[in-house]
Parts: sequence; structure tokens; C-alpha cells
Amino acid sequence: MLIIKIWHYISGYVIIKIVGEYAERLLNQAALQKLYLWDIKRENSNELIAKVRVKDFFKLAPLSRKTRCKVRIIERVGLFFVISKLKKRKSFLVGALLFVAAVYLMSSFIWSIEVKCLDEELRLSVIEDLHQWGIREGVFKYDIDKEYYIDKLMTEYKDIAWAEIEIRGSRFIVELVKKQLPPELEENTPCDIIASKDGIIEEIIALRGEALVEPGQTVSKGDLLITGRVTLSEDMSNMEEEGNTLLVHAEGIVKARVWYQKAVKVPLVEIKKIPTGNSKKSVVFQLQNHILNFHLGNIPYTLYDKKILKEIDILPILGRLKLSIVEYVEMESTKEFLGVEEASRKAEIQLLSQLEEIADQDNITQRKMEFMLDSDEQAVIGSMIIEVVEDIGQKVEIQ
Repeated sequence: MLIIKIWHYISGYVIIKIVGEYAERLLNQAALQKLYLWDIKRENSNELIAKVRVKDFFKLAPLSRKTRCKVRIIERVGLFFVISKLKKRKSFLVGALLFVAAVYLMSSFIWSIEVKCLDEELRLSVIEDLHQWGIREGVFKYDIDKEYYIDKLMTEYKDIAWAEIEIRGSRFIVELVKKQLPPELEENTPCDIIASKDGIIEEIIALRGEALVEPGQTVSKGDLLITGRVTLSEDMSNMEEEGNTLLVHAEGIVKARVWYQKAVKVPLVEIKKIPTGNSKKSVVFQLQNHILNFHLGNIPYTLYDKKILKEIDILPILGRLKLSIVEYVEMESTKEFLGVEEASRKAEIQLLSQLEEIADQDNITQRKMEFMLDSDEQAVIGSMIIEVVEDIGQKVEIQ
């Protein structure tokens, strides 16, 4: 495994040659003493090549004498030996440490802001707003709350369907996907007007084309409201044969009463998690998709919250190696009886939040909110219906 190889490199190991008639016996004795040797290869009938950790190598001496074998180091590998060599060259070590510190310090700041978006106007506007919100070259990247800026972008730009922010090295990368609105038809393109949603017609004015529905009529999504096929003759039976149909670009106003409905369920007994005051910290190394977790013993808590206290990119120029300090906070669950009134209040807050865009409109004709207990009388079910008068006409090209 990659993580095990990295760990062996950090702790240091040696490649050894075992010479002797009873080399296999030495391996058996090492296994009994729980000394770990790996990548064992046979060179010839009396020689074996193997790898062993530094601390285990010194324990092989008495075993080699017992089995009458000779053990010789071929190569020293790992960070342990690199540091040992550098200790003898202090000036080089100091320079290397200063270089690493400088690289790490420089990589702790944002030096490039990229916005990936197909709409050039939107891209430039987002870059300008990011500068106003404090995201500019030279800002400390570990103080940036990515979720905060994603929410800010989604709130500020209603035409954004999806947004993602990634800090890659010293680059602040924003990826945006704009909402795909139906393309507007050219004025000379023949089209019909259909219903974009269900509703009851309040008003219909055909500016161009022929209206097929009347006020008070119920329509479903996709129903034809104003047709762009204009009849030039009252003889409908011979219409196609005589060419008495003119195809036009339908125009009109179609206002209808439509309804938006949401329902939520809030339990009368709320389960809350409260910190006990106990916690345990852990250091997590992550390279690509490989995760190595260091902590003393197992997490002793049955219920806990996991918090990332700090996340650091270790030498991002060498790869995506991350170090995270994670805290496991022990929690205990408690039950709180809300009651019908408090549960209803929470249900109302959730409903208003879910229908926020609709509830703030000026064209609302009716708003109805109801609360009732569920069949088990364990929760309050809140429902909200908003009636709005809006234009439901949608143009579709005549094929």
C-alpha cells in the first residue's frame, strides 16, 4: 500500500543481504521475534535480499549469530538517514529549511484568481465582486471560508445554477454553471404559446395568433394557449388543402392563477446533542485518495462530532499532500419536549424558508398555512399553499 511505503520511508529502513546456509532459519527466528522483513528475494542458494526497519535491524545481530549467518547492509533508505546526513552539513540544512519555509509561506497566500465560466460578462462581474468581498491577490488562503462565498455568489447571481470554489495551491478557482434558459425565438420564427405550468386562466390577450382558451378555464402544463396557425378561411375542413393557414410568431399575455405548496414535519420531541467537555485530537495525512490517521488508541466515544481545526497543504508544489488536525468532541443526546405551539412555530419557519422566493412576491392573491398532528400524535405537520397570478405563457417553435 502507498501509505505503508510512505510510512517506511519516513521512519527509515535498510536493505540487507543475508549470507549463510541457514538463511531461511534466520527469517523464521525473526518472525518468531515479531521482526518485520519484507520484499524478500533469493539471490542464490546461500544469499537473500530483504528490507527491514532500522530499529529491527539491530535485533537481528543475536539471531544471525545463533543461525551462523552474516547480515550486511547494502543500502540505507528513508528520511531518517537523509536527516542524519544533513546534520553533518548544518549550513546546507539551514538553507534547505529556509527554502522550504519560504516556499510554504509563499504557498499560504492566494496569488491567482480564476473564474471558469462560459459567459465572459458573468466571469468579469464575478471577479469584480470577489475583489470587493476581500478575495484578491495576497490574501491568506487559510482564512477563506469557501461555503460563505459560494452562498454569497448564489444569492447575488440568480442566473447561476451551480457554483464551486477550490483552493488549489496558491490559486483561488471558481467554477460556475449558468442556468440554461430556453432560447428566445426570432420574431420571424413561427411559434405557439403553451402553458408552462398548471393553473386557471385569469386573463388572455392574443396580440398575434389565435387564443384557444378563455378566462376561468383550467389548463395543464403543455396545453396550447395561443396558436401561431392563423386560419384565413372559415372552411376548416378544406384548410390544409387550400393552404388557408398562415404560420405566425404568436405573441400574447396569458395570466393564470397557479399554486405552490410545501409540507414539513416537525417532531414534538426534539433530540439535541450537547458536548460533554471531553475531546480527542487526531492528525490526518491525505495524499490523493489515501488517508492515514494518527491518534493514540481508538475513539472512545459512541456519539461525537468531528471538527477539522486546521487544514494545511504540505508543499503543494510536490503534490496534493494535506495535513489536517481533527478534533473528536464527545456528545450526549438529550430529549426536549417542544409542544404543539413551538413545533408549529418551527414548521412555519421552515415553510417560509423553502418558499422564500415565492412568499416575497407582490402578485400573491392568497396564502394559506395549516398545522395538524400526525396520526401517531408524535409530530406537527405544517403545510403552506400560496396562490399567485403570473404569466404562464411559453413559446415553442412550430415544427
